[in-house]
Amino acid sequence: MQRTANPCTPVRFRPQPPLNNMKRLLELLNEIYDDKDLKIDTFSKEKYNNDWSTSFDSEPAAIVFPRTKEQVVETIKICNELKYPFISSGGRTGLSGGAAALDKELILSFEKMNNIIDFDSNSSSIICESGVITSDIQSFARENNLFYPVNFSSSGSSQIGGNVATNAGGIRVIKYGMTAKYVNDIEFICGSGQEINMGEYLIKNATGPNIKSFLIGSEGIFGSLTKLNIQLIKKPKETHTALICFNSIENFDSIRENILAEDIEAFEFFNKKSLEKIKDSNKSIDIDFLKENYFLLVDFFNYDSCESVLNKLYREKKILNIYVESDLAKKESLWLYRMVISESISRSFPIKYDVAVPSKNVKKLIINLEEEFNDRKGFDLVLFGHVGDGNLHINLIKNQHFDSSTEFNFDNLIFDQVIGLNGTISAEHGVGFNKVEHFKKFYPEKFRLLKHLKTVFDKNLISNPGKLVN
Repeated sequence: MQRTANPCTPVRFRPQPPLNNMKRLLELLNEIYDDKDLKIDTFSKEKYNNDWSTSFDSEPAAIVFPRTKEQVVETIKICNELKYPFISSGGRTGLSGGAAALDKELILSFEKMNNIIDFDSNSSSIICESGVITSDIQSFARENNLFYPVNFSSSGSSQIGGNVATNAGGIRVIKYGMTAKYVNDIEFICGSGQEINMGEYLIKNATGPNIKSFLIGSEGIFGSLTKLNIQLIKKPKETHTALICFNSIENFDSIRENILAEDIEAFEFFNKKSLEKIKDSNKSIDIDFLKENYFLLVDFFNYDSCESVLNKLYREKKILNIYVESDLAKKESLWLYRMVISESISRSFPIKYDVAVPSKNVKKLIINLEEEFNDRKGFDLVLFGHVGDGNLHINLIKNQHFDSSTEFNFDNLIFDQVIGLNGTISAEHGVGFNKVEHFKKFYPEKFRLLKHLKTVFDKNLISNPGKLVN
């Protein structure tokens, strides 16, 4: 029995490690971990063996909680001695199966390596361990009158190491870029056990290519991140949040072009079906006043330009209703509609797709999807995402009209449309194991290069096997 967020995607399990190897693994791990930091009980295995997109009967051999780099090194060396597979685990908030245990791997959870070690006020950067929660970095920045701009709905539970391993994006990419932009340096333990130490607070370092470029977005296939130098930035001006409501997707391009010409921090989209799912999940959230089919949330820096562009679009009848707030609490109440969508649909086990197309092609993608699923009455089409940068989250949820005899694999249908619009099959959640076969199909040269690089960092191919390059 198995269940995934995308039940149409085949799961390919490899032969499990020999039992005698597992027994020896636990014996050796007991020499470097005490009972608090080595868990083999059923509850722990169930908690740590998956990310948000997966649920399997498979269980890891054990979960270890290193507190030091030295423990990470020793653990990986043991795994190499036994050729035993391991997974570097963060907050497990991913949506591609990247943290899922497929074959009784050993889980290295970094949640106890969660310290901000140092702060350099001259460069406005911190050195932290990889298990630091994203929101804790945001809070630290605020306390020092600075700003960490990478933000998404799982910031309260995701870890910075996982963010770097997947090059996380989120709601402010259009203004500030992705996680990679804020990673100055990395301390890393290769899958083979060798250490790669970072240059701490060096501003210049021309000793060959910066290896961090290979590691950001590598999804743990090369080894484990242990320490990071993260750049903070000056605190920006306060924004004004506008909830924009419109009925015709044909107006989207005109709205997009006018808004993207302004100085904005975020540009988010969701459809009416997203609101309905929020209401189904949480009766206390009021959606009754939102009657339109499509909604945009935009954070403007300049109120006058916000007012000017929105009034223009309203007069042209491109948008039907506008709600603008500057007070922090009222802004958060508007953002709530966008930020709780993922949580609201999670129990429905949606078939999820995280795709991106050039911003100019977003309207065409939405139209194509709606035309396709108007004829498929068994699914609700929930759309939301960061459309200012072209990133759309597609969620297919079975409804009361679903007929199991007509089960269909939507992967090729959706990915072919996305590629046909010059897009990508993964915008910000990575490949994991959910999209490995499609990654190989659509990006064969990149797949082969990454597979070769893996042998350089991880000669025994034991670091997060089955993911990204299987």
